[in-house]
Amino acid sequence: MTRPRSTTHLPMMLAIVFALIVCIFATPSIAQDSSSDKAAKPDLICHTSNPDECYPRVFQPTDEFQTVHNDQELPNGLHVRLNIWTGQKEAKINVPGETDPSLEGLPIDQAVVVVDPEQQPDAPKIPRGAPEYEPVGKVKGPEHESVHFYEGLKMLKSGVTKNDKAFDDALEGLEDLSHDLYYGLKVAEDSDAIKALLCLMSDQRAATDGAIPRDQQAAAILAGAMQNNPTALKEVVKVWPQLVDSKCPNTGESLRQSIYSSVIPARNGHGTDDQQAAARVKSKVAVINGLIKDSIIRAEFLKDGGMASLLRVLMPEGKAWAGAQRKAGQLVLDNFMDEDMGAVLGQWPTIPRLSDEQCRTRESETAEGCWDYHVGRIMKASKAGKGDWSRELNNRLASVRKEQSKRRAHEEL
Repeated sequence: MTRPRSTTHLPMMLAIVFALIVCIFATPSIAQDSSSDKAAKPDLICHTSNPDECYPRVFQPTDEFQTVHNDQELPNGLHVRLNIWTGQKEAKINVPGETDPSLEGLPIDQAVVVVDPEQQPDAPKIPRGAPEYEPVGKVKGPEHESVHFYEGLKMLKSGVTKNDKAFDDALEGLEDLSHDLYYGLKVAEDSDAIKALLCLMSDQRAATDGAIPRDQQAAAILAGAMQNNPTALKEVVKVWPQLVDSKCPNTGESLRQSIYSSVIPARNGHGTDDQQAAARVKSKVAVINGLIKDSIIRAEFLKDGGMASLLRVLMPEGKAWAGAQRKAGQLVLDNFMDEDMGAVLGQWPTIPRLSDEQCRTRESETAEGCWDYHVGRIMKASKAGKGDWSRELNNRLASVRKEQSKRRAHEEL
């Protein structure tokens, strides 16, 4: 006789089934939490065993510019800048309408797009005697060249005519086109045009009433031609020895005498119209900044008293001179103090700092040892914060002076 199945097993079975269902549905949640924790950990790139040298695979932007490593991924919408001389890339959070102070006064060609070359670790070695690689490449010309550009060059080389307005219009047209890589190179290839522009830039009487001063306009053309255009600079360098020893028809001075002194505020109307005078000086500082990217011209600039003339830009007081002084300070940082910007350290400064009392005297105010004094004065007057050119230059000068002091003490032992 079969015994009837006990009904006490039914609740137990239902409990087991319910527990299994709970486990099945709980498992994805646990897995998701685990994967979320894993995703929260930063994806790092490490080239060495030192964890301090690791950095995120995806660039983490802040409100200040930071170096972007070649193997980092850049999110969209950032403010990215590239130093064409060193290849260093920096990025920060983009702020609409914000301008980069280091670019103030310089024309910006927004048609240039920089593309990073792919990494090729297994590329073959360059054989000895192979021609030097030219990273710039050939500058492609426009489909239809501008007739007005060549007419403007012809008028520039012939000098000011009776129709002064036509000459001023020609300069304005040349300035607009000089920002283009092709036309900037065409200006640089014409040695007579370069001489005419440098002479016009150096002529302190070149100002005109009601229009942009011609010396400022000439400087803007030169700066536009050489900015981010190493090929154009090379063309100028080819004829530089002949250029600097030639005399300008309007001044009777050689360009060697007048190019660097052209930035002195007193030669640009300081004390009469400081706003205009500062604008003229700033445009000329931009030209010198482009020229001394070449090592030969940079050595001449140091030898021929260029730094003394540049230091005079820091001497005027007043807000009108802030832009010109920032341009001068940035020139010193980029070319002599900051290796990341292509500077060769040790070229300047080479003599010890002078005392503040000495730097307040007329005899020593433009001495090499007085840069610290004038930069420090501007830094204090403007209450410069972190990232300001005057504070950065002040700190780097202090560091150089400290090293110079250690070196002298070592030599005396």
